[in-house]
Amino acid sequence: MAIRDTANRYGGVSQALHWGSALLIAAAWTLGVTMEELPRGSARAAGLDLHATLGLLLVGAVLARLLWRAANPKPGQDSGWAGLAARGMHLALYAVMLAVPLAGLADRWARGRGVSVFLGAVTLDAPFTIPGGKAWGEVHEITANLLLVLIALHVAAALFHHLVLRDGLLRRMLPGRRDRQLIDTPAWRSGG
Repeated sequence: MAIRDTANRYGGVSQALHWGSALLIAAAWTLGVTMEELPRGSARAAGLDLHATLGLLLVGAVLARLLWRAANPKPGQDSGWAGLAARGMHLALYAVMLAVPLAGLADRWARGRGVSVFLGAVTLDAPFTIPGGKAWGEVHEITANLLLVLIALHVAAALFHHLVLRDGLLRRMLPGRRDRQLIDTPAWRSGG
């Protein structure tokens, strides 16, 4: 597999950043919605530390993706409304992937607390006074849920391209050989 993107396929770096971001989001969201079930004290503090660490890693991954994308040719895109929709969706995904963890940081900082990350090895203190108090917690939660909606739309579009349009778009982001055949004819179409 090529490291760099080509005109027909995403390379290994783009794929690793894409799927790594997906795993970070899944882990951070799962921990975020279950953290209240952790016992108060050290267990919940460790959960919050891990949640914040995952968010910080996501910010790093998104910034790396944007830099990599700027330095590499992107595989061909649709033109017209489909291309415009794809570019808009990716822009929205990048913006919200940054907004969620940054709103989480702002929530803690606006409440006068530092953010412990990397198993307590680092504490991120507010760089300046953040107004808004608990409102940032609401922004964090709303943008996290918005991110889930955008991801669902992104996945639906990829599956539509793969199963209906059959244009190979999904295969461009999957690891493996270039000629790998994933689903040529769905069972429901071939009668099998």
